Amino acid sequence: MEKLRFRRMIFLVILVLLSINTFAQVSGLFVKSVNVNFPDYLFKSVGSKTFSVQYIKLYEDNESKGFLVKAWTFQPVTTQQTNVNYKIRALSQDGKSEYSQEISGVRDKSYVRLPLVLVILPAKYTLYINNQIIEESKPGSSNGGDLKVPIFGDSEQAGIRLLVKTTTGYREISEAEQISKDDVVLLQVVAGTFPTGGYRIELNEPDIVYPVGKNFGKITVNGTFYRPKPTDMVTQAFTTPSKTIEIGKLPTGQYEIIVNVKDLGEFRRILTVK
Repeated sequence: MEKLRFRRMIFLVILVLLSINTFAQVSGLFVKSVNVNFPDYLFKSVGSKTFSVQYIKLYEDNESKGFLVKAWTFQPVTTQQTNVNYKIRALSQDGKSEYSQEISGVRDKSYVRLPLVLVILPAKYTLYINNQIIEESKPGSSNGGDLKVPIFGDSEQAGIRLLVKTTTGYREISEAEQISKDDVVLLQVVAGTFPTGGYRIELNEPDIVYPVGKNFGKITVNGTFYRPKPTDMVTQAFTTPSKTIEIGKLPTGQYEIIVNVKDLGEFRRILTVK
């Protein structure tokens, strides 16, 4: 039974991807209702206790990117009820161009829901549901791709550093420093110094929950630290394994950053964006 459900889910994913191929050439913003139930564990979530958006990123290429998106607003039936509309927005990096489409919410007991929709937008645009950022558009790689960034701080000890891009390269963000929402943030993980080569760090894509009101945002990054096997041919010299990924620009607020690298450790920082 479990295998049958899994095969059905894969089939439905293929149908969605075929829809993407059909409509990927549409300019601007494409929104289409999707009458498919996907398991909740496939979705990432951003928002607050009263407003939440769940999404699956399906793809991204040089021209466009696609998401499956749904959302809910908590509105108990005992309170004064108002119509809840969901505005799906695609905003350019310079903020000068915007595409949008509005969908009426559907009442479901104490919630007003945005049913599942397929959203396709230009690759360099940022997706919003109302005022909630779903994913900031980024010029560089944020999916664990290698960025050529020098190691900052003490390379002898395992730890994390937060960096920002500058006109001449990069600089480290100090513990008490507040950065601007226009700064491009990077995360660097350093494993420490080892007597040989063959060590490496791999990081997953950051999971970002943006701050709402006085509530902290959260940036979670998981990964794995790999050590060489006894039979591996490795460089006979001291090495300092590191990995740097781009987080991107962040909205104003405070963020708790949690980095959990298997076989290396868990590291935490607080970042304030003004």
